[in-house]
Amino acid sequence: MITGRFFTAANMVSIIRVPLALAACYFLRHGHSGYTLLFIILAIVSDAVDGKLARLTGTVSDWGKILDPVADKIAFAVLAVTLLLMQLLPVWMFAVLVGRDLLIVTGGLLFYRKKKPPSANIWGKLATMFLSFFMLRQAVFLQLQFPRADWFLHTDSLGLLSMLLVVLSFVTYVYTAFKSGGELNEA
Repeated sequence: MITGRFFTAANMVSIIRVPLALAACYFLRHGHSGYTLLFIILAIVSDAVDGKLARLTGTVSDWGKILDPVADKIAFAVLAVTLLLMQLLPVWMFAVLVGRDLLIVTGGLLFYRKKKPPSANIWGKLATMFLSFFMLRQAVFLQLQFPRADWFLHTDSLGLLSMLLVVLSFVTYVYTAFKSGGELNEA
């Protein structure tokens, strides 16, 4: 059962991440890198602030544990589609992100069993952080490539590390879910 208040400052900070991502994509598509950078950074900051704000104000809730990762997934999806359409994200990376999130949502719907959503784990947080930096770099600082690996999956070391962390977070998520008897949620 989901407990806690829905309308809290922390939850609103989580929700605002979606329009921030949409604004970033709008400006990215129209070639305004300064505004793109601003809105992506605001989205990243909102992800760092929402949990801290909930703890500071004593409003940690099940709603927040659901809204934060859902806002992350929607924001990443919107930006990933835009980067894919602009040929700034390899198709295989898009498939990994969409596949992971579809499996998580499907697993959550099949196995949730009315339990409280668990807190995020370190692997999910690291995956979110590195994926944020990778997408920011792809959108605004494409010239700042780390050691290239074009011969291997059309990305660089930051892209490969991001995808490795995404897969690792998914594996630890599934392991934790099965170990706890089917309780699913993701960072």
